Amino acid sequence: MTLARLDLPAAGLGRRSRAPAAAPPTWFGAAHSILLYAFLEYTYIGLTPFTITSVENRAEGSPLVQAAALSLCFLSFFVIWPRRGQFLVALRENWAMFLVLAISLASAIWSDYPDLTIRRSILFLCISSAAVAIALGVDDLRDFHNQLFGFMTAVIIANLLLVVVWPAQAISDIGVKGLYIQKNMAGLVAMVTVVIAVTWTFGCATWTGRFIGIFSALLSAFFLVLTDSKTSVGLLFVGLALGLVFYVAQKLGPRFALLALAGAAAVVAAVGTILIFFDFDFEKILVAFVSDPTFTGRDELWAFAYKSAMKREWLGYGYGAFWDVGFANDPLRKLESGTWLGDSPVGLINQAHNGYLELWLHIGLIATLLAILSVFVAIGRSVKRAIESPDVRGAQPVFAMIALVLFLHLLHNFTEATFFMRNNPYTNIVTLFICLSSWRAFPRAAAALKLKARSA
Repeated sequence: MTLARLDLPAAGLGRRSRAPAAAPPTWFGAAHSILLYAFLEYTYIGLTPFTITSVENRAEGSPLVQAAALSLCFLSFFVIWPRRGQFLVALRENWAMFLVLAISLASAIWSDYPDLTIRRSILFLCISSAAVAIALGVDDLRDFHNQLFGFMTAVIIANLLLVVVWPAQAISDIGVKGLYIQKNMAGLVAMVTVVIAVTWTFGCATWTGRFIGIFSALLSAFFLVLTDSKTSVGLLFVGLALGLVFYVAQKLGPRFALLALAGAAAVVAAVGTILIFFDFDFEKILVAFVSDPTFTGRDELWAFAYKSAMKREWLGYGYGAFWDVGFANDPLRKLESGTWLGDSPVGLINQAHNGYLELWLHIGLIATLLAILSVFVAIGRSVKRAIESPDVRGAQPVFAMIALVLFLHLLHNFTEATFFMRNNPYTNIVTLFICLSSWRAFPRAAAALKLKARSA
């Protein structure tokens, strides 16, 4: 039984009462559900949990991953083709994202390792096609939110059970990593799940549903704390604060403008005071407010990544053709010894720990700016639709969720590299959410949605 079925009046979990049980799902509905759950399993559980691949194996690629990606792409065709009109709308409204995908594949032309670029960009395109198909196949936003909420809650429970039954595998020296290869990935999954659970809770009209949502959010937050992923913990506070501001703005209406103006004035005054106190010395400010101004050595890595990116400023090195290119060709091997970066074991570092620098290395500055634009446009569209679509079943919580996850994605990439990166849990859900931000009810499903609203 799926969580979508628990949204019936008897269970009391829905935003409104549902219409009487509909006819059995068509082949399209079944294909969409299979694709959604396969996509989520691939993204948040993976094909080979716990496995850490070697430098050479990462360069060679995994046949299992390639087969799974191609399978998702094949299945996505059966969802996209019946919705090809909707696909053209999504293509028009999210042109920047689709252009980034095209540039990633085209970068094989100038890549130093065209075979790697072709293979990795095709993998990226296959997973992205599944995300796009899922977004196009959504007929009911609340049902989609139910499915997403149920699956992610189950993932968190599985991670916590693993901590209990197999602590040697689930716990590392620096934090709980659960099903994943390191704690930051586990923290990222927990952070996204909290946002999904909180927004889902706001879509519930009864205390039964709210209790389930709050329990899931608290459970996910508990797992997040166990991971000791400071970036994700900090971003979660930012996301919840922004969500609270949005909620208060809706409740207060025009009066919120005065409150926001007073808050902005207070922030400006505080920043000005800090600058004056430290004589506008930004290094002193950083030392005073950040326990580690090097961000655990990232400053040296960022400097190396920026210098490397500037050597191929406009086109980059080719998608997937900078890191994980084999032991002999690893870019860090060229560094002189004597620094932690130069002395790092080959293959230990395979990202710039900054998503913008990382994407710049792959496909150049212009394409990176297009990628940033695509996310900003989707955030703006989602906020607007969350405000303007109060009568559509489940619209406000879903569009609020999209806006928060995408905004946190932009912040997350200042210290991690998950921005349009292949095979990454955050990239996968972001691609899905960017397309879902331009969601329109499929014409044949729109009548059913109106019927639900009238019978509620």
